[in-house]
Amino acid sequence: MLTMKTLPDLGAEFQHLRENTARTQSDVAASVGMQQTALSRFERGRGNDFSVGKLLRLAHAMGYELAFVKAGQRPTLADVLEERKQSRNIGPDSR
Repeated sequence: MLTMKTLPDLGAEFQHLRENTARTQSDVAASVGMQQTALSRFERGRGNDFSVGKLLRLAHAMGYELAFVKAGQRPTLADVLEERKQSRNIGPDSR
């Protein structure tokens, strides 16, 4: 499963899906009743005015649905420092 955390991530993934199905922006945009330029902006991460309704229609047009999953816990600074401390004595430069 791909984790998308930003609108540009989502746009890039949608572009990847669309290109894998050999569909053009014009074809997909027309199938959901939107302008090709709006879809282009979304795929390039510049669709900050992109509505949830448009996103749902695009997903449906591509044969996908949206789902919410619980986000993983992000590491704290203490976690990162401890991990770095533990790995300090590993590798070719550890001597």
